[in-house]
Amino acid sequence: MPNLSSFPDSPEQAETMDDLGFDGPHFVTPWWPEAGEDVPATPPTPLLPQPRATPHRPGDTTRLTDDIAQLARTAHRVTLQAHQAFQEWILEGTGRPLPTREPLPTRDEDSGLPGPLAVLEAGEAAWAQATGHVPAALRTTVTWHDDLPPHPAGLRARATVPGHDPRAYTWAVHHQDRLIAEADGTTGPAAEDAPPWPVRALPENPRRFRPLARTTRPRLDSSDLALLAAGRAAEVFGPSFRLPGDRPAPAGPAGFRLLDEVTFSGPRTGRYRQGHLTARTRPGGPGDQAGWARLLEAAWQALQVHALRLGLHLCLPAPRFHPWNGEATGIDVPDTTRLRGPLTLEADIVTVGLVPRPHVVADLCVLDGPHIVARLHGVGTVLREETGAAIGPREAAHTLRHTTGGEPTYTHELHLAHAAEGDLGVIYGPSGNSSSRRIRPRPPRGDMLMVDRMLTAPYRQGEYPTGVTYTTEYDVPDDAWCLEENAGTAPNLLYLETSLQAAAFVGAAMGAGLEYPREDFTTRNLEGQACLLRAVDLRGRTVRQHTTLLSHTPLPGAVLQRYGYELTLGDDTFYRGQTVHGFFTQSTLVQQQGMDAGRLVPPWLYRQEAPPPAARAFDLDCGPRPGHGRLDFLAGAEAELVPDGGTHGAGYLMCTKPVHADDWYFSQHFVHDPVMPGSCGVEMLFQMVKAFLFHTGVITAGRLHSLTPHPGAELRWTYRGQILPHHRQVQAEVHIRDVRREADRLVVRADGSVWRDGLRIYAVENIALQDDTEHRTRVTA
Repeated sequence: MPNLSSFPDSPEQAETMDDLGFDGPHFVTPWWPEAGEDVPATPPTPLLPQPRATPHRPGDTTRLTDDIAQLARTAHRVTLQAHQAFQEWILEGTGRPLPTREPLPTRDEDSGLPGPLAVLEAGEAAWAQATGHVPAALRTTVTWHDDLPPHPAGLRARATVPGHDPRAYTWAVHHQDRLIAEADGTTGPAAEDAPPWPVRALPENPRRFRPLARTTRPRLDSSDLALLAAGRAAEVFGPSFRLPGDRPAPAGPAGFRLLDEVTFSGPRTGRYRQGHLTARTRPGGPGDQAGWARLLEAAWQALQVHALRLGLHLCLPAPRFHPWNGEATGIDVPDTTRLRGPLTLEADIVTVGLVPRPHVVADLCVLDGPHIVARLHGVGTVLREETGAAIGPREAAHTLRHTTGGEPTYTHELHLAHAAEGDLGVIYGPSGNSSSRRIRPRPPRGDMLMVDRMLTAPYRQGEYPTGVTYTTEYDVPDDAWCLEENAGTAPNLLYLETSLQAAAFVGAAMGAGLEYPREDFTTRNLEGQACLLRAVDLRGRTVRQHTTLLSHTPLPGAVLQRYGYELTLGDDTFYRGQTVHGFFTQSTLVQQQGMDAGRLVPPWLYRQEAPPPAARAFDLDCGPRPGHGRLDFLAGAEAELVPDGGTHGAGYLMCTKPVHADDWYFSQHFVHDPVMPGSCGVEMLFQMVKAFLFHTGVITAGRLHSLTPHPGAELRWTYRGQILPHHRQVQAEVHIRDVRREADRLVVRADGSVWRDGLRIYAVENIALQDDTEHRTRVTA
């Protein structure tokens, strides 16, 4: 029996209630009868074994042993019931939480991890014991504060009933000294009539997560789910999902037993345009009234399947699924009696990401036929590596992440994601966090990130051997945003960004990004030239970037590096160029003086003594534009056109538009260091050439989008300034060189410049576009 002197008289002593019990802190069987189990006041069997109709034979002790065991069980249950009543009588006037039993958690036999279902059921059982009933309606939030514990021993739950109000739903589950999860809500009519959880605001340009591996499987049945539970993801989704050494893919502690099938919609479907999935579940057995905890477990399992389908397990060593603790999970069940199988889960994916670790978050509706019986808000699952496992490039990448061709990588998607928007220590080790300054060289984030993996390990940091080529990769999505928003063709921006990002990342990985740790330090592209060798279809393809360091020049407050680069598809090189990147302290960067040594040289049109007779002004918003969405760089621009103007006398167009601090690229390029990418300014010049051809009648609106970069023409650019969120205005001009036909193609060449608040900062030469509509039509015919 418990020692009555141990009952608490103060809040500080209340912690001893967690260990209230018989001898020993661990339990083999539940102390109290399970909820709903009938234990009558009078035992249903006599206290002594009754004579049997058939006398037992000498030596036959089986029936006598059974009778004694039944007698012991009955006596034990009645004693426990009396003991529980005695405890409740002692505590009734204290207003303190009732002590609760510690249920044995369900767990994966291999991992030893208690499942999240065990944590939920422990909290639910604690509340049911404290109030004496199961809720008929429930509205609560569950907040996960920590990962699942490494072992089940020490898992304990406590429910608090404020003011002895049985409608209040509050519990917390601890493991030793760690708070794992807690719930806070209400039951009864208030929960039954609660409004649905709020619909999240849809971003104007939702980020498009790129899967780490590609599959075409739209539906999984029970046999597929059994294979996934066994860790055989490659047999379900394809060989690119195989882990090195044929290590098993992760599965939740409960496997996927609560799911019958899962169907996936397209990647841009669902309320939040991040994907949608449908899962069939049977959270309870025949005739069993299933609790909301098993419903939430089924939702977790569905999201875990989705995480595997996206290949999120491919970037961590020996990962385990845990509940997402990035936000609280809302549960709304107006009538818990409706939670019987089979049910349908409709999940709208809210977000998929890699920082801080690979995760999937969704909002779900639960349906019984056509009727919604529950709503789940902010359900998430996250993959985490084993405690102490190495995830940095130097420790684990070469044995973990492989290319689709089976080659080991040095850095991969998790490292690039952290370099773009997270902890630099993940990619550079302790030296990455050696600086307390926020601004450090980083790749772009979100949809602007166009490099995924680095296959070549650099020399020791701080060594810059020239002539060495480094290989990186970028997986172009089937629905790449910059192709969709450019009428299905690759804009020049795509070629520039994927090659220049790879060069900058290679330079930073060699150690340039860690120079000047006590100062803000950033990187900018300065100049380059590039040539598209042949037009290729990049959708759904993996582009390899081969970057060669040609020179490394340290300067006071800066480091300059020149690179040569090629883009390839397999063995086919389709793009080639050279470029220079500068790594600058802030004090050095602000000394940039523009293209004209600090002089404010106005655009060509404003340098004329009198306005040209053929000049005309118009609003570009009134007609068709070459790009749309994020690629609509002419939106809001005022234009002035001179058909026979410009330095070559073949045509001239100038555009003026404001800078907005919330322009989409500032949030993605770069974190803590927002700047308009030079490639966006160059793309604006390409679009202005297209606009000139349309507004002078050379092409029709239907052919505006058929103009593409002209293979064989070398583009040259120079940047000597930057456009930041606080700047007011951008001006750009293009000078048409010539418009002519070459082998059934319309070809146009031009030069251009970009101004920021009156200072010319970009100069671009040999902008070349072709319209091969007639050629393609003739070849197809």
